[in-house]
Amino acid sequence: MDSNKRRNTRIDAGFEAYITVGDVVTPVSTRNLSLKGALLDGCGDCAEGTACELHLPLSPGIRIVVSGKIVRAKGDSAAMSFREMDELSFTFLHRLVTLNAERPEEVDEELLRVFERL
Repeated sequence: MDSNKRRNTRIDAGFEAYITVGDVVTPVSTRNLSLKGALLDGCGDCAEGTACELHLPLSPGIRIVVSGKIVRAKGDSAAMSFREMDELSFTFLHRLVTLNAERPEEVDEELLRVFERL
């Protein structure tokens, strides 16, 4: 069995972003990104279980906004699991992951597996 138990394509992505927890806004950078979550650097104050929102600017006036929670925090890094995003943010995120994936066809296959379980 593959030692990587992840079921979703992750891309290495050093994007500048920010995370909001309540009224606190913290600049972060993404270490990697998938359709279901992100590994963030610069999030030393993020605690496991905390609800948060990730804002990933793509260009002036265009950004991905995702609500979720911190599922793991260690040192300056935190793993965020995505819970909710609007349709436009999903479209941008899907395109971003697909364009940067080593095997882009797998991204859509992963989505189909999700819908098959519904």
